[in-house]
Amino acid sequence: MEWKQKSKNIWFKLKKFLLNLSNIQIIFLVYLIITIFFSIILSLPISQKDGIHISFIDIVFTAASAFSDTGLTTQTTVETWSEFGQFIICLLILIGGIGIFALKVFLINIVFKKTISITSRNILEKERGSNSMGQLKKTIKTSIIFLFISIVISTLILWIMFYCEKGNFVWEIDGITKDFSQYDPNHNVLLSFKAAIFHSISAINNAGFDVLSDSSLYPYYSVYSIQIVFIILLIIGGIGYPVIYETVQFIVHKAKGRTDFKFSLFTKVSSITYLLVFIFGLVFTLTFEIGNKSLANANINLQGIWNNPNAGSNGDKVMAIIFHVFSTRSAGFTTLNPSIVKFTAPTLIIFSIMMFIGAAPSSTAGGIRTTTLAIIIVAIWNRFRGVKGVRMFKRKISDEIIYSSFIVFAISIVTVMFATLICFTSLNTLWGSASSEVLRFSDILYDVCSAFGTAGLTTGLSSSLNILSKLVLILVMFIGQLGISSTMLVWRKNNPKNNYTYIEEDILIG
Repeated sequence: MEWKQKSKNIWFKLKKFLLNLSNIQIIFLVYLIITIFFSIILSLPISQKDGIHISFIDIVFTAASAFSDTGLTTQTTVETWSEFGQFIICLLILIGGIGIFALKVFLINIVFKKTISITSRNILEKERGSNSMGQLKKTIKTSIIFLFISIVISTLILWIMFYCEKGNFVWEIDGITKDFSQYDPNHNVLLSFKAAIFHSISAINNAGFDVLSDSSLYPYYSVYSIQIVFIILLIIGGIGYPVIYETVQFIVHKAKGRTDFKFSLFTKVSSITYLLVFIFGLVFTLTFEIGNKSLANANINLQGIWNNPNAGSNGDKVMAIIFHVFSTRSAGFTTLNPSIVKFTAPTLIIFSIMMFIGAAPSSTAGGIRTTTLAIIIVAIWNRFRGVKGVRMFKRKISDEIIYSSFIVFAISIVTVMFATLICFTSLNTLWGSASSEVLRFSDILYDVCSAFGTAGLTTGLSSSLNILSKLVLILVMFIGQLGISSTMLVWRKNNPKNNYTYIEEDILIG
């Protein structure tokens, strides 16, 4: 009887602990449990190819990267994981992209016709950044249906393209031949279908995982049609649930001949900022790459894509730049092989900034988000002009939102810099020349910003990181997925004791 009483006490304490958790803490806990659970599944022999031995930290890293829709890996997906393991990774990407609670509400309310509880609605608001209780269910329903329709359509299109298009699956690096022809889906019905459905899910969720080679979409470097399909999927995944919902509503209104539809402030700000950040990245990348001169020291690979004879025609180079600028928004796919063609260090810095910004809130993207950037820029610009507050499209942004935006930006900077410094512990400090140090710093910053923005792009350093650095990147990926604001709320007490203020007094600042 004593053990029964102890089990009851443990269950009572556990129940009390769970009831005292805030909504965002529940999300964080569920995310953690899902990552650990699927890590255990990926550690099983059935999930790995024969003869492959993977450390548990690398398994957890892969599971966290898939569930956070990042795409950073320490092992090549196609060479490491079995068909079952790749299916688990694909499932993690899908669950992480849609959102476990959004999926739960969709199944309960739409499929089984049951009522959503107030608690589930509150959790959804935190998970997907919604602040409208009335539109929440409609937004989730419309967005998920739209996403699944997009996955089906893109799978059919990519199935045909992968089957018909001939990619380059054999290349040479430093005298060593890389042969991935066994994964070439050309004229192979099953392989082309597998590649189509896996990459459709990975692309629309901005995950960046691939099952083609060890260099992402490099085999299709000169196949523009496939790259364009990927870009469309990346945009759909990066614009966010509310934008998808309003876009669908706009199309419905137009089809009915109605002209009274108005986009919300969120859709206007996030969409315009998304476009402006893309233009910013494209202009600066073209400037740095075209204007760059090859260095005399051939041992330092800073020559960039434009001056590299292995980068193909000028059309290939321009398309590669456009694709990578889109990919920095949280996508994680690349059409370059970093062992053959590298961007210049200034371009890596620009890409790092773009990954740090991320895409829209309530999307599969990480980073500080586009709306945060827009508020900060307008607030600073208005400060210079002597205008009080922030106004956008004839709407005033509350002071609390402005304050929160600067807090998010500041904490994000500290997070990225702290993680970058920790990742330096993985590397040999004897690098030689100063130019090599600049390249090494830009490489590390690039990978950290990729984790924070859940982009998944890498310079190839992820596999060389020590255990501490990998754990830090896992944490950064979760922060990027949840968002800085939500991560802060995880540690906030529900009933703070010091809920009072003091007399104001001014202090000089810089």
